Amino acid sequence: MGSFKGHALPGTLFLVIGLWHIWGSVVRYVRNPKKFEVRVWNPVPGFDGRLKHLELYVITIGAFIDMCIELLYSTHLKFFVNGVLNPSHMNDFEHSGMLLMFFIFGVVALLSQETRLVPLSLSLSNTFLNRINFSL
Repeated sequence: MGSFKGHALPGTLFLVIGLWHIWGSVVRYVRNPKKFEVRVWNPVPGFDGRLKHLELYVITIGAFIDMCIELLYSTHLKFFVNGVLNPSHMNDFEHSGMLLMFFIFGVVALLSQETRLVPLSLSLSNTFLNRINFSL
């Protein structure tokens, strides 16, 4: 299954992001219930908008670092043994695939917010990515 240490940091990050989403949703609803809409990410208020996309950067950078650890460090760069995918590292490959979806979500969300490279609305692009994630 995996060690406690290996799941403590990612689990804590999931908990923090989840609490941040709950807090952001409750605050937005209390401020204006009629215009409330569910978002897949919450902008960080204040600081003259400089930290607006902090959540997306944390998700993108965190997923990339953890994906590199899972693929490069945990597998000891032994992806194939006797011409077959190394069965002792299947957990690492599975985690890397999951982290790849978080990384892609963060990149697409950042691109759709900060550039015009992604012309789709954020909710449509996130729906597409979630569909891909659950199909794999």
